[in-house]
Parts: sequence; C-alpha cells; structure tokens
Amino acid sequence: MNRFFRQFILSMVALSLLALYANEHWMTRRLQIDFMSDEKVSAIDDRSEGGKSIAKLIKNGHALTMECDIIAAYQWPFCELAIKLKDDNSGIDLNQFDTLKLQIRSTGPQQHNPVRVFLRNFNPAYSIADSPGSLKPHEVVYDPNLVAPEVEFKLNQFMVASWWTQSHPTSIEHLGPQLDQVVAISFITGGNVVPGKHSISLEAVELTGQWIPTEHFRLGLIFVWLAGIVIYLVWDSRQSRRELRESDRLKQALELSNQELESRVEERTRALAASNAQLIETLQNLEGTRSELVQNEKNAALGSLVSGIAHELNTPIGNALLVSTTLADKIRDLEVISETKFTRKALKDFFIETTHGTAILQQNLERAATLIASFKQLSADQHSEQRRQFRLIDVVEETQLAMLPSIKQTPHQLNIDIDPAIDMDAYPGPLSQIFINLINNALLHAFDKIEHGHMLLSAKLVSQDKVEIIFSDDGNGIPATILRRVFEPFFTTKLGKGGSGLGMHLAHTVVTQLFGGKIEIESLPSEGTSIRMLLPLIAPQVDQNLIRIGVPKDVLEDYHLFLGTRSNQDINDFGGLHSRRDVVELTFFIRALEKVRPNAEYKLVPIDSYANGIEQLRQSTITCLATTCWESDLIAYAEEIYISPAMIADGLSIVGIYTSPHNQHALNCKTLNDFQQLRLVSNRDWSADWNTLKQLGIENCLDVKTWRQMVYMVSSSEVDALLAPFATHHDLKIELDDCQLVPVPGLRVELTGSRHFAFSNSQQAANLAKVIFPELERMLEDGSFIDALHQCGFINTHTSSWTILNSQFSKNT
Repeated sequence: MNRFFRQFILSMVALSLLALYANEHWMTRRLQIDFMSDEKVSAIDDRSEGGKSIAKLIKNGHALTMECDIIAAYQWPFCELAIKLKDDNSGIDLNQFDTLKLQIRSTGPQQHNPVRVFLRNFNPAYSIADSPGSLKPHEVVYDPNLVAPEVEFKLNQFMVASWWTQSHPTSIEHLGPQLDQVVAISFITGGNVVPGKHSISLEAVELTGQWIPTEHFRLGLIFVWLAGIVIYLVWDSRQSRRELRESDRLKQALELSNQELESRVEERTRALAASNAQLIETLQNLEGTRSELVQNEKNAALGSLVSGIAHELNTPIGNALLVSTTLADKIRDLEVISETKFTRKALKDFFIETTHGTAILQQNLERAATLIASFKQLSADQHSEQRRQFRLIDVVEETQLAMLPSIKQTPHQLNIDIDPAIDMDAYPGPLSQIFINLINNALLHAFDKIEHGHMLLSAKLVSQDKVEIIFSDDGNGIPATILRRVFEPFFTTKLGKGGSGLGMHLAHTVVTQLFGGKIEIESLPSEGTSIRMLLPLIAPQVDQNLIRIGVPKDVLEDYHLFLGTRSNQDINDFGGLHSRRDVVELTFFIRALEKVRPNAEYKLVPIDSYANGIEQLRQSTITCLATTCWESDLIAYAEEIYISPAMIADGLSIVGIYTSPHNQHALNCKTLNDFQQLRLVSNRDWSADWNTLKQLGIENCLDVKTWRQMVYMVSSSEVDALLAPFATHHDLKIELDDCQLVPVPGLRVELTGSRHFAFSNSQQAANLAKVIFPELERMLEDGSFIDALHQCGFINTHTSSWTILNSQFSKNT
C-alpha cells in the first residue's frame, strides 16, 4: 500500500503540473478586435467641445492611423481613435479576459508622446444611451516610445478616471472599476498634449483570457489533493488501529512471559536471600532513583534507563543464582561422599567444579557491580549538574553502558570514536544527557522501518581549547520542513509515541548557554543525519548576579550610535538620526536601572527577533527585555513572566505608511481602496502590526523577521510599503544605510493595544521588577518619557491632521 500511495502521489504531482501548464498555455480564449471596419471605427476631436483640433483616419494595409492636428483653442485639446465593440449598449464582458494586447505607435512634435487607452463601460445606473460622455472610462496611460511596439496590459491595471467620478457623481457601489459592459475602446492623445501634428497608428488589438480562471482552477486542484489526503488519512488511521491492536497483543504476551520469568527468578532467589540482600537493595535504590528522575524534567530521559538496567541485571544475577545453587548441590554431594566413598579423585573433581563455578559466579557479580556503579555515577552527575574535570571518553562509555539495554533491544549499533586524551572541565551530567537524547532520537525517529542502523559518536580536538563532537546516523534523515524546527520546545513528530519534543531543545539550550558552544544539524531525506557540537574544553563560569538584558540587535546598534560619546544620564534631547521609539525605551530602562541599582552589573544581550526575546524570557535565559512588547503578545504568558504597567497606552501607537521616494504607485494612495492594492512587508510576530494590516484588507503581505531587511525590500521596490513610526525630521524621512523611505502623504494607521516591559520569572528578575516598575511609573507621571516619544517622532504632531485609515475602514464596513 505504501508503494501504491507513493506512485499515486507522483502521478498526482505530474497531472497537477500538466494541468497547471495546460491552464496557463492551452486553455486560453482570444478575441481579435476588428478596427478596419468603417462602421466600428471613428475619429473624434475637440471641435464638439469648442476646440479646433482636427482628426482624420487613414487605412494603410493592416494598420489604421489617426492623424491629428492639435490646436490650443480648447482647454484640454485632444484627438480620439474610438473602436465600437458592439452595436448596442450590451457591450462585451471583459471579466472573462485577463490581458489587452496592443501594437501601437505614437508620433508628435516631442520625443515622448503618451497615449491614453480607455475602456468605456455602459451601465444604466450612470450611463445614457447614445451619450458617449456618460460612459465610465477606465484608463491606462503609457508612452509607446518607451516600450516595445507590442505591449500587454492586465485588465486589473485599468482604473476609473478620476475626472469622470468628479463630474459624474454616482453611488459608492459604482465608483470602482466595472468591465462587464464595455462598449468601446479608445486611444486618445496625452492629457497635456503639445499643439502640432500628432498621429496614433494601430496595428493590432487583441483580448486574451483563460476559459477557467487560474484561481478557480487551482482551487479545484486543491480540492482534489485534499480529497486524496483525506482518503490516505482514513486508510492510515485504520492501519494504525490494526497495528495498535497487534501491539497490545504482543504487549500482553510479553507481560505473561515476564511474569513467568519473575516467578522462576523468585524461586531461585529464596535460596540466596541473605547473600543477595545487597543486590536487592541496589535494585530498590535504582527504582527510587527512577521515580526521582521522572519528577525532574531535565532528567526525564534517564527514567527509561532504569527498567533497562534492571532487566540487564537479571542476566548476571540469574547466572549467579544458578551457579550458587549448583555449588550448594555439589557441597551436599561431597558431604555424602565423605561419609561413604571419599576418594582423592572425588575431592579433585569437587575442587575443579567449585573453582569453575566460583569463577562464573565472580564474573557475573562483577558484571552486575559494574552496571550499578556506572548507572550510579551517571545518575549522580545528572542529578547535581556538578562541575568537575573528566575524560570525555569516560562520560561517553558510561552513557553507552547505561543505554546498552535500550540499544540491545533493537538491531541497531552504536560505535564510539573518541580520543582518550581529551580532558574537559565542565558538566558531565548535562553532557551525558545530550548523548542520551541523541541516541534516543535516533532509535525513535531515524531507524523507523530500517532493519540495521548505525550510529557513530566521535570527537576530536579542533584547537587548543575546543573539541568537536559529532553524532551521526545512516537513518531516514529529516525533511527540510521539520529540520528548521528541531530545536523548538515541544516540537515532535512522535507525540504520544515516546516523543516529548524537549530532547533537541534541551540539547541546544545546554550547548549554547551552559557550555557556551554551538550546535548545528545537517540532514537530507534517506541520507541520514549529522549533529555537530563545538564545545570549549573549559566551560564558562556563570555569574549569578549579572543582569542579562535582552535588546533587539538593530536597536542595540542604533542605541550606541545615538549615544555617541555621551553617557545615558546626560541625554536631554531625544531627536536625531538614530533616535526612535525602541531606542528611547532602552535609554529610559537603563536610566531607571542605574537609579534603583546603581552598583548592579548588567549586560546588554543581542536578541535575533521579537519572538525569540519573549521565548528567552520564558526560559529565564535573560532577566528582562529593555524594549516594550505588545500586551496581546505577553498576556498569554502572564503566569510565566512579570509585566510592567503600560508604558505606551492604547491609542498612542499611530504610524505612517513608508515607501520608496520613487514609488509613485504607493505615493499616490489616497483611500483605503488604494492602500489595499499595495504589496506590504511586516513581521508576523508583531501581532498588532500584522493583525491591523489583515483587518484593513491587505492580502499581499510578506513575513520578514528583521527591520533592516524590510527597509531594503521597500527601497529596492520588491514590495511597496511598510508601517513605521514617523521620523523626527520635518520631511519625515527614514534613512538606513544607503536606503531612504518617505511616508505616503496624508495617511496614517492606528495600531491597537498598549506596550509593556517584561521580566522573566526568576528570583533575580522578581526582585528587580519590584523596584524598577515604580521608577518607570514615575517617569510616566512626570511626563519625561512621553516628551521623549514626542521628540523622537513616535508621537508626531506634524501629521495630526492626516487621515487614519482605520477610521475610514470602520466607516466603509
């Protein structure tokens, strides 16, 4: 069945690609517009409006030319080449077409002679029969001299001419583009045309479209795929239930076998109860250790080892019991012989057998003692996370010994290749925990449906102070969609089947934070996985009194540029090139910290992203965040973090729509409808920004994680605009590196919600929050913080009269 589904999926992919290609290239409709018929073509000039311009038509082969003598007698002189599409007012429904293709040339007294292309729509709501001036014009303006002779226009590029809506008031539902009853296509000289001889030569007019719209076609394909997925899921669910029933049956059989085995062991144990009391006590201690480990989240993986160790001990203990029973029987036989036929040979045989038996007994007891000692050492290290000097090979071998029962239950193999001379001064417990997690992951994920898998744990020195440890397997590998999430907490593909989703996250946390190292993972499907760790031989010392303050990287860079040679306490003016809202927040936060804890040691820790900062707060790897977060993002973790009073109240976060100075499409936005046509960039983690854009009807919005990259994309016209607080300059420009952005004039956006500082749930953070929150409130009450927000431009008085699109949206809805 698996082979069948693979073939089915490959066939579906091939058919889908073929269908998409056919829809794009073969399933098209075309309409050639006849412009050579005298009944359908006409030349119109401004003489009907009181002007003196003269237009006439000339046919030359397959081309139609309108020659026009423009005379500046009318305010807006023009000549128009009009093509009637239908004799009545029913027109043509252009919604069934996508593109208008033209072959057109334009000449005139100047080098550039733009042409306006009109699609004229008839609607009884605003049009009058036999009145061309009442037809709604949808226009596109372009210069044929700047493009190839053959040009294509998407019909959604045609917008209603603004001058028509001003002179023809109509209801709101008829203000937008309507291309369902287009009765004529017109080609008109430019708006500010220069008097003189002009000509517009038309060689071809064609409308093209698809029989089935691309959106509908793709929805159909998606429906087919969803149906196939549902069928597969139903089949897989039934298969899983069958496998589960078989697993339960095997589990019951195994339990019966274990019960029978335990009864046999118990019978033999009675005879040696006294001599094996120490071993029984050790087993009880192991079970006690198991209960303790299960309660400890960081040592959860060791819980699965206890039962394996106990099972592994059964073999040497059982052998010892058997040998001791045999020795007891031989002693009784010797007693009988000594009373009847005691000979030298009998005594010699007794010595040989007892010597052999005691050797076996000693060997099995030593094996049990070794297992117990290794597990006790491993458990002690895990429990205490004590720092000590150790040989790396010793920790690896102890871990291998502890994992041996789990590995022996599978057909897979673990190999070790480590230089015995590698010594470390670090934490052996967490290091062995990483090895356990990696081995468990390989057994659980990598070798699924693989008969014989191989794991390799190797290590070598790469410098005088660093060691490279690599764990690799030849298993199934990891798909790219899963690979980028393996270090996320609680992410697992085996939920409910032995996977907790914490193993790789714990490994990443220990390597990067406790050891101060790096961890990387490389994998390709069907080609195995390789996990590389680069660790210092001497782990860094952790200062428990150091306050770790998280700051976004770009904010930290601007903060240092903003300070320059000044100290934090000397700053009174918060205007300037590098000042902005989050730089002001960082300045006031440090100012408050230095006031309430003047002798405190703190470190500004760069944070990669907004979401990562909140996650590090939850994990207490940083003490606090020195820039504010939206309350909606913090409230979900209210029991895990401390949240300050609102530093920026709801309603104060009003931002501009920033674009490139050369993007006329964006700069010409006047209404919400114009704004909805733009391509924007934002960060999905900025919930207030992202949700506001979605509420405003923005469908084309890219998710980018860093501010710098957003600015680059807008500057290079990859997207049209982004939301940003207004800059302090009178021209409101934002400058970053070589990029410059300007706001769309007259428009603003209000971001809903308040902003707050946040602290982790550690004792250090709790003590700090108690003293720093009142100081931050004092800065709000005396107005110094709000004044700084005015100075940096976040609260901008120059734009107070601009339209807030949210209110316009509320009116429209």
